[in-house]
Amino acid sequence: MCVRLIIVSGIIFFGFFCSLSAANAKEIRIPISLDYQLLTALVRQSSYTGPETTAELLNEGAGCIRLILSNPDFSGGDSAVHFSSDLYLHVGTPVGGTCLMPYEWEGSIAVSQMPQLNNETWELTFKTVDLTVYSSDNAPVRSLNLIWDRLLPVIDSYMQGFSITLTPPVEDLKNLILPLFKAEAQREAEMLLHSIRPGSIDVDTVGLTVNVIADAAEVDAQANTDVIEKMTDAELESFLEFWETWDSLLIYLVSLLAEQHLTESEKSSLITLILDTRYEFMTRVNDRTTGRDFVRDQFVEGWAELSQIFRKYYLHNPEESGLGYLSFITAADALVILDELGPTFGIEISRNGLIRLARILGGEKLELEYSQEINRALQQLFESEPSRDPDDSSRESSLIDKKDTFSLTKIFRSVEAYLFPSAFAEALPTFSEIKKWQVPGDDLTEYLGRVRALLKSTQTSLAIKKDLPEKIQALYHNLVPAVAWQESCFRQFVVADRKLTYLLSSNKSSVGIMQVNERVWRGIYDRQRLRWDIRYNAFAGCEIINLYMHKYVLAKSGAGILADDETLAQLVYAMYNGGPRQYDKFLERKAARDFYKSDDLFKEKYSWVKTDSWNNIEKCL
Repeated sequence: MCVRLIIVSGIIFFGFFCSLSAANAKEIRIPISLDYQLLTALVRQSSYTGPETTAELLNEGAGCIRLILSNPDFSGGDSAVHFSSDLYLHVGTPVGGTCLMPYEWEGSIAVSQMPQLNNETWELTFKTVDLTVYSSDNAPVRSLNLIWDRLLPVIDSYMQGFSITLTPPVEDLKNLILPLFKAEAQREAEMLLHSIRPGSIDVDTVGLTVNVIADAAEVDAQANTDVIEKMTDAELESFLEFWETWDSLLIYLVSLLAEQHLTESEKSSLITLILDTRYEFMTRVNDRTTGRDFVRDQFVEGWAELSQIFRKYYLHNPEESGLGYLSFITAADALVILDELGPTFGIEISRNGLIRLARILGGEKLELEYSQEINRALQQLFESEPSRDPDDSSRESSLIDKKDTFSLTKIFRSVEAYLFPSAFAEALPTFSEIKKWQVPGDDLTEYLGRVRALLKSTQTSLAIKKDLPEKIQALYHNLVPAVAWQESCFRQFVVADRKLTYLLSSNKSSVGIMQVNERVWRGIYDRQRLRWDIRYNAFAGCEIINLYMHKYVLAKSGAGILADDETLAQLVYAMYNGGPRQYDKFLERKAARDFYKSDDLFKEKYSWVKTDSWNNIEKCL
């Protein structure tokens, strides 16, 4: 009797526990989106493997009876998937080694199908609900003879054999989820994983979406508090490591996309995403209240930008593992969806989660290393070429008027070779070369003259190379030295602790005469040469100014702004100092007449350059 009571009590308790868990669980839907272009590509790969993407369904009597499908294509409507394919039929009577009374027919078929998903194997198949045969002039064939009575079941059987396994994206999704849960929520993580199951299949004009269903249970979250505490040194180090992992993932993904034939709009979107992400980090990293939510928000916003470009270029080429990229995109979408559940479900976008996501694409050995090495894909995206050979004047000479080609190029190259012999060399300058750019303690005239010549040579080279409009070249001529004046007071090197070293900003992120930010421009410029090669640093700064001029100021500004060189200069400097988002923010400050101190200081330097007030250099040197 006692044993029976214990068993009954256990059953009641277990039932209560399960009902409680179910009551607290939230059903989530994670979509696996397959557009029709991807479906078509996958069917081509699996079922149209003959010459010129064909599928031979029949070949009898030494080719006397042949049935061949070609040019498969998926489309869709409100509920059904539509599949079409060209059809070639050769029919005769095989006698011995000959084919009597041969007959050829060409047309097409159109099939309406209902997608189905096997709940156990995650195999996506298609059930035919209607099939129509069309002649070569696209007219439906109304009366079908005995031949078609035999052929249609063969065609229908072949098409219902189309099968796409969704096991890879589902398994990758499961492997991704576990690292997202906090240590105290591992039981809830296991429950979520075991609850994953197929849901509905939605069909529309774009494609079909297979919904993966899972149940997420709430955990005992700590009470929220309005008290915001500064991060400790250990917490700050952990945050920096987390952000660097995110930045490394972003660059890894952008580098993959940069290999494609992107449109100019797509290139600009990726450049803006990188710069906005990095500049925002630099703006907020000194605020020790900035924590993990900052990285999470950047990932969510960044993926919204990246996902559409990834779908466009990487889902429709099975030779490049269309399903592999589908796994990655599904997992990244899941990260965003799961993140919306919040901490009450024990889920957070973590460093391990980002690494796991990257390895879905790059394999288990992929490391998201925060490297300072040059990334050629990034350089190509940013159209950066700071290391070109100084003797290669083909680009410049082609853009100069032919009658001036020899004299201008020769003079330009001679001056450049004399002043900056190591300008583009891969090796770092020697100490004696570095010492030449130490600011003298007395007469500044000679030093300032050499610096101005260096900047003029650099900006002239880029103005020719980038084919800047003539009206902009005058602005550029004054803008570059004004930026150098504002950023470094024309210094690449300073003496610290009785040692000559490179100029480093107060937040230890920007270096040299143009104060190029090493975190923002990581992978695009050589870190050591930014520090020790004044010519390289100047060239990098001029390239950055040119980037903002071309891709933002000239592209976005109306006639009124373009006619105002002072506003143009301030716009470029605002972005140079704070990233692309400063374009709109500066115009807002200008409209409200509420400028940053840096706006006013740069305006002062720009006016000094325009009026040749170089004697003011003594105020900062």
